[in-house]
Amino acid sequence: MLMIAIKIVVTSAMVLGLSWLSERVSPRVAGVFAGFPLGIAVSLFFIGVEQGAQFGAVAATSTIGGLGASLIFCAAYWQFSDRIGQWSVVLTSVLSLAVFLIAAALIGQLPQHRWLLLAVTLVLTGAAILVFRRIADADPDGGSGKKVVITPFILLMRAGVATVIVLAITGTASLIGEEWSGLLSGFPITLYPVLLIVHVTYSKREVHGIIKNFPFGIGSLILFALVSSLVVVPLGVYWGTLVAVAVAAVYLACVTVVIWKVRSSRLKADTKMAT
Repeated sequence: MLMIAIKIVVTSAMVLGLSWLSERVSPRVAGVFAGFPLGIAVSLFFIGVEQGAQFGAVAATSTIGGLGASLIFCAAYWQFSDRIGQWSVVLTSVLSLAVFLIAAALIGQLPQHRWLLLAVTLVLTGAAILVFRRIADADPDGGSGKKVVITPFILLMRAGVATVIVLAITGTASLIGEEWSGLLSGFPITLYPVLLIVHVTYSKREVHGIIKNFPFGIGSLILFALVSSLVVVPLGVYWGTLVAVAVAAVYLACVTVVIWKVRSSRLKADTKMAT
């Protein structure tokens, strides 16, 4: 029961934090910080604790491939939400989840070698950055001035979706094996509920703004899974997870600084042109 409670608390906190960033700061920031590996860290940490370090290391390796599938999921969510009218949120969600499972199954057919999966996912990341450049940036309120009324139901929905996914993956790890545990851990556990909430509360435009910047943050997730697969066995699950999180955090901090500087430079250039 204690482990279940910890999973619920950590996952819920991450989802609520990302939702707050999207609403109060910007979808750009939320998209980048969706790459912070708490969702994956929670899944892989408890898989390692409950199934053993070797099981966790193999799962972390497959997670690298699962992250490639998560980029395909984001592309599918963008395209489906852009084309579906009525029942957009429901149909987009169902179809995008189906696409993720198909992509994960296809990647799962590859030899689950660390460097091969890394190469595949990096290629998918580069492709996503190029393709997602077509997405227009969006403000959290879409220029409408609409603000979210935070109710207990919204809080429960935000926390519940991600928590159910984490509990499902970690709870069935012994049944589905290391590789599928890892592939499913690559699912955007904390990003997906945020996309749903922003989609329902605002519009597809704000969702697309989050998706556009997700590939910049996913490097943090890739690094976490890669480092975790390398150090969990020699260092143990606890220290190995801590080292992997630290490496991912450094990467994310560097990316955030770069994006902030680029944005500041563009704003200064636009200001000069206006004057």
